[in-house]
Amino acid sequence: MSTRAVIALKLPDESVVATYLHFDGYPGHVMPILEGGYLDPDEALELIEGGELRSLSPRPAQPEYFATSRPTEVLRSADELLRLARYLNAEHIYFYGDERWTHQKL
Repeated sequence: MSTRAVIALKLPDESVVATYLHFDGYPGHVMPILEGGYLDPDEALELIEGGELRSLSPRPAQPEYFATSRPTEVLRSADELLRLARYLNAEHIYFYGDERWTHQKL
């Protein structure tokens, strides 16, 4: 069984880029990795733009991306995240904005 999640980043123009995480999307696993290795917005953007994630490991390990995946989602605003998460059957949303990561359980 997988714990699905969405990982998203707010860009300077208020748009949002987001990707899907399939395995181990629960906060006790994901938040320490994001807060410990992806606090720089450019690094967070690189993680998200890599495509849909199969799994996420602490750095220096590389995230595992699906070999074939949908492109990174570009949303007009953070208001669209809930719709995307529901569409992907995600249980959690991780959002980087205002220089920090936040978590929302669905």
